[in-house]
Amino acid sequence: MHTTDPITRYKVFSAEDLPETAFDDPVTVEIYGRNITWDIEELNGTLLLRGEGCQFPNLKTVKGSLSVDAADCSLPHLKTVEENFTLHCFAQIWELETVKGHFKCIIDFDFKKLATIGGNISLKKANVIARGKKLVQSRIVIPINHQYEVEFLPKEGIFNIDIFGNDIIIPHYEIRGRINVYGKNVSFPYLEFLQGQINMECRDKTGHYFTHDFPELKKIVGHLRFEKTKASFPVLQEITGNILLEQGCYADFPLLETSGNISVNRNSGVRFPLLKNVNGNIQIQGETCHFISLEKVKGTYKTHQTIAPKIQEVGDLEMHTSLELDHLKRINGRLINAFKVNFKSLEYINFFGDERQNGSRLPALKQINFYLYQKDDHFEHLAKNIYFKINDRMYLSKDKLILSGASFNYVVHQQNYTIRKLVSILKLRHSSFQNFMTREYERQWTRFETPFFTKILEKIEKLWNIVETIQFEEFFESTDRNLRLFCFNYIGVGNLMNRLEAEKINEEEVELNYNEYDQNGNKTKIRRINRYEVYKIENKKLGIYTWRETDKYSYAVKCWCPSTEKEHWLWIEQEYKGNALTAIASTFRIHENIIPHIKCLKRQGDLLICELEREITPRGFPRALTASEYLSLLEVEA
Repeated sequence: MHTTDPITRYKVFSAEDLPETAFDDPVTVEIYGRNITWDIEELNGTLLLRGEGCQFPNLKTVKGSLSVDAADCSLPHLKTVEENFTLHCFAQIWELETVKGHFKCIIDFDFKKLATIGGNISLKKANVIARGKKLVQSRIVIPINHQYEVEFLPKEGIFNIDIFGNDIIIPHYEIRGRINVYGKNVSFPYLEFLQGQINMECRDKTGHYFTHDFPELKKIVGHLRFEKTKASFPVLQEITGNILLEQGCYADFPLLETSGNISVNRNSGVRFPLLKNVNGNIQIQGETCHFISLEKVKGTYKTHQTIAPKIQEVGDLEMHTSLELDHLKRINGRLINAFKVNFKSLEYINFFGDERQNGSRLPALKQINFYLYQKDDHFEHLAKNIYFKINDRMYLSKDKLILSGASFNYVVHQQNYTIRKLVSILKLRHSSFQNFMTREYERQWTRFETPFFTKILEKIEKLWNIVETIQFEEFFESTDRNLRLFCFNYIGVGNLMNRLEAEKINEEEVELNYNEYDQNGNKTKIRRINRYEVYKIENKKLGIYTWRETDKYSYAVKCWCPSTEKEHWLWIEQEYKGNALTAIASTFRIHENIIPHIKCLKRQGDLLICELEREITPRGFPRALTASEYLSLLEVEA
C-alpha cells in the first residue's frame, strides 16, 4: 500500500550512520561514505549510492528506487527494483531481473538476466545489453479494443496501453506505464497506484456524456492529461506530476492534497476541495476554481479565475485582479501586476520595487530579499539587498554593477560586476572622481537621497585612486555584449574608431558665421570654415553580429571644436551617412512644431541649446534638422 506520508531520510557518512535494517514505513537512504558494507536483504524504500566501493552482499530487493552514482559498488544478488533504476557508474549488479519503474543507464553494461522494465528507458549513447539483446529506448504499446484482450496484459502491471474500446475494465491493482484512454466508460475499479501517465481523450463528436472511473486510486507518480472528457478520482490523495485539462474537460479530486503543476484551459472545470500543496504552477483559464484549502504553491500562482482564501505561501505571484489575499505571508519569487493591492499579512517578499507593484500596501512586511529602491516606499531598512536603477541599462547595489535593460524582476541574477570594475570603466572618460561627479553623476545619473546610495558613491571615491583604468583588450574581448557596449560609451567614439581603423567615406567643408563673446559678454561676429567627416566601421569589429546585410556597418561623424581644435565624434544613423553636413545636422533633434520658431542654436559638445522666438509647447514627433536648417541657425559652438 502506497502512502502519502512524509518519507524518513537518512544520510550515511560512516558505518555508524547506517539505520536499522527493518523499516515498517518507506525510507530514503543516501550513502556518501566510501567502502561501507551494509548486510541487508531487503530495503523498504529508496537507495542512493554516492560513495565509492560500497557493498551490499545479500541485498535482493529495493522496494523504492535505486541510483548508483559512485564507482565500484557491489550488489551481486540484487534481483528487483520496484520503482526507478539509475546506473551512472560501473557496479557489480549481474543478477538484476526486474525494474518496475523507469530505467536509466548512461554507461555500457551487460545485464545478463534483466527481463522486465516497467517505465521509460533512457540510455543516451550507452551500449546496454539485456539478456543478450541490445536495449533500445522504445516501449511496445498494447492496443485494447475488446474486454477479452485485457486478460493478456502482464499481471504485474508493467505495460503501456492504448484503450480504444468502450466499457473496458482494467483489473490491475498497480500499473507502471503509460495509459492512453480513447474509448468510453473505461474503468479501473481496483487500481491503487500508478507510476507513469494517464492521457484521457474523447474522440466522439457527441461529447463526453460518460465519466472514467478510478474509485481506489490513491497515488500517482506521474502526470494526468484530459481532453474533451470527464474523470473522477474520489480517493486520490497525491500526484507527484502535473494535471492538465485541455478544452472541454471536467475532473473531480475530492481528497487530493498534493499535486504538481495544475493547468486548466478554456471551457474546462475542476474541483479541489482539500488541495493544500502545489509543487509547481497554477494557471486557470476555464471555470473559476475554488481552492478553498490551498496553502502553498511552490511555483507561479496566477490568480486569474481562482479563489484561494487560505493561501499562505507562493513562488511567483501574478495578479490579474485587485484580489486581496488576507492570509498570504510569503512570496518566494516575483510579484507581478500588483497595482494597489493590500497585502495585509505579507511578511516576506523576494523581489520588490518593480513599477508594476506601485501603490500596493504591505503593513506587515518584515523582510525583502532584493529591493529596487523607491523613495516613497521607505522599505530600505527591511531589505537584505538594495539596488538602484541609474538609467535604463544600469543597476547598482553596494557591491554589484549590473548592465541590463531587463526589468528588475529578472535582472538580479544576470551577470554582474564589482564596483571596482565600474570605477575602472568610469576612468576611461573621467580624469578624476570630481570630474565624474560634475560631468556625469550630476548631469546623467538618477539622484537618490538616501545613506545607502551615499555609501556607494563613497566606495567609488575610495577606489578611484587605487583602481587601474580598464584595458581595451579586456572589455573588447569580453563575451558579454552589454559590457562591451557600456565600455564603448566611455572610451569615446573617436578612440574606438581610431583603435579599430574605421574607414572615412565622406567629408564636407562649410563657411559659417559665428558669435564670440568676451569676458564682459560683448558679442563679436566671426567667419570660419568647419570640416565634417563621416566614417564607417564593421559591426563585427565591435562584437555586434547581425543577419541583415544592411546592418553590417555602424557610422559616426567627426568634427572639431572651434576654440580648442580638439576632435569630437558622434554616432549617427545609417540613413545620414551619405553627406557629412546632413550627418552633423542629424545629431540635433527637436519636436517638429518648434522648428519654425527657432531663433538660433548654441552647441557645446553633446549639449545643444535652442533659443526660441517665443515660448512653444512641443507637439508632434521629434525629427532631425536638415543641413540647411542646422547650419543657418548655428551661432555658437565650443
